[in-house]
Amino acid sequence: MFEHVTARQRSLGFAQSSSRYITNWLSLSDSAEESSPLQFHRSRSMRHLMPIITPRLILRSPTLGDLDSIQTAKEEAWHDLQRWMTWAFDNQRSRQAMEDSIRRGMDYQNQAGIALAGFHRINGDFVIRTALDVTDEQDVYETGYWVAPKYAGQGMATEATNAAIRYAFGHLGAKAISIGYFDGNEPSRRIVEKLGFQKLRVAHNAATRCLDAAKLDRHEYILTSPDALPELDVSWG
Repeated sequence: MFEHVTARQRSLGFAQSSSRYITNWLSLSDSAEESSPLQFHRSRSMRHLMPIITPRLILRSPTLGDLDSIQTAKEEAWHDLQRWMTWAFDNQRSRQAMEDSIRRGMDYQNQAGIALAGFHRINGDFVIRTALDVTDEQDVYETGYWVAPKYAGQGMATEATNAAIRYAFGHLGAKAISIGYFDGNEPSRRIVEKLGFQKLRVAHNAATRCLDAAKLDRHEYILTSPDALPELDVSWG
């Protein structure tokens, strides 16, 4: 599971310290690639085109009809969520907290970022929650995920994150995607590297773990092109 910093958490200071590192990285990249044919353009229409479809998943904004299945998975994953997610405080465990989260994202057509839920294409099971959150940098999005325990270890996180990133570059006009994981979360490290992200830095004592109040170092990464991603058949709209 990735540590996923939401817009609300960013406003409380969880991710502000990485902003200047992203700015510096993008400035260097722009200077080095002035003659490159690869350019990023914001889509003429910022209307979100849902769903995003991959070989095994349908990704879309969750609705209240999904509440029970997502809440059940959250309960099953709660111990791990409290280990690796900065939002997983005790008051976020309830069904009401999940309902509030879904309601906040239901007006996604009027939001630059988007919260997503992934469902199995064959049986309709809830599989994964992910998102594309806006950051302080224009056209830079932050992503992360958590997976229903039933589907852990099956490559669903890699597939969903790959698809969300392709959507960000291909439709939203993103110029970069950032991601991070906490020290000790080796499965997340492997997925970040598999997706082609480049490391920015290690932010020491960046957050306090919800489970036991331990201070955690956050490994921060950035991706400035979809070209580094593993091949994936994905469509949207």
